Amino acid sequence: MTKPLDNQPGMRPTASVTPIRPGAESAPVPRRRSPYTAFVLSGGASLGAVQAGMLRALYERDIAPDVLVGTSVGALNAAFVASRPQTPATAAELARVWCNIQREDVFPMSVRALLRGIGGHRDHLVSDRALRDLVGRYIEFKDLAQPAIPVHVVAFDVVEGREVLLSAGPALDAVAASASIPGVFPPVAIGDRRLIDGGVVNNTPISHAVELGAERIYVLPTQSGPRALGRAPRGAVDAALYGLSLLVDGRMAADVTRYSNDVELIVLPATHGLQILPTDFEHSSRLIGQGLAATRELLARREADAPRLAPVLRTGNRSAA
Repeated sequence: MTKPLDNQPGMRPTASVTPIRPGAESAPVPRRRSPYTAFVLSGGASLGAVQAGMLRALYERDIAPDVLVGTSVGALNAAFVASRPQTPATAAELARVWCNIQREDVFPMSVRALLRGIGGHRDHLVSDRALRDLVGRYIEFKDLAQPAIPVHVVAFDVVEGREVLLSAGPALDAVAASASIPGVFPPVAIGDRRLIDGGVVNNTPISHAVELGAERIYVLPTQSGPRALGRAPRGAVDAALYGLSLLVDGRMAADVTRYSNDVELIVLPATHGLQILPTDFEHSSRLIGQGLAATRELLARREADAPRLAPVLRTGNRSAA
């Protein structure tokens, strides 16, 4: 159940936060069509470019979400498309944004900042000013509850030690919080909470889509299993993001197994096969192209198999693709 944070006179607006508790159930969600469809977008920093290709392939077949749920860079991609038409043109616009992003647009480094972070004078290595500028430039709504397609983003409250789902309140703060990689960016203050990247606990938030009432879930991952880089990460930020990416893989696999009998899960392929660090933005075009091609192939195969699968789906025995 959503818990609004109290606004005090003179304070900026705060976001609505949904604490995630074992056994908690969300309020019923109005359905616009059947099956109620969610897009779930994983985190993955620069690897999030692959989702622009996946989204285009989905939109090409008139597959659109009733609700969007994202973590970290997946939250940013979800917020980008949430208030725009659900069309291939929107996905192409997102792809152009990705192709113009450089590492310095997200992770501007300075020797002074690194020394202050390493010396324990502050809790992060990189200012989040560039990240906030990037989010503010491309998100077309001020409040997370405004877009025509509902969008929800996942973060982690370091004070209370729990996962939270942000569904309303200042969009800039919410998306920045969901993408605030611990130790790299500072926690985002929303009311009394200090929020960091939701990927530390739920990088692919299938569970939230289920709780929001989704019956069909398209999962847009940024990677599929541990990736061999072929070289050691260079620098503290590279090492931190690569280490985080290794930690989050297990949760997605467990959730696919857990929910595959309850909802229809379609996990899109993130088989880019490239040895790319999450801080490397030089490969966005290739990631987008490969995400587009692989998703087109999967959707075409599903369409060809539909007559054979229809009797199975009618019995309610759904499985992950």
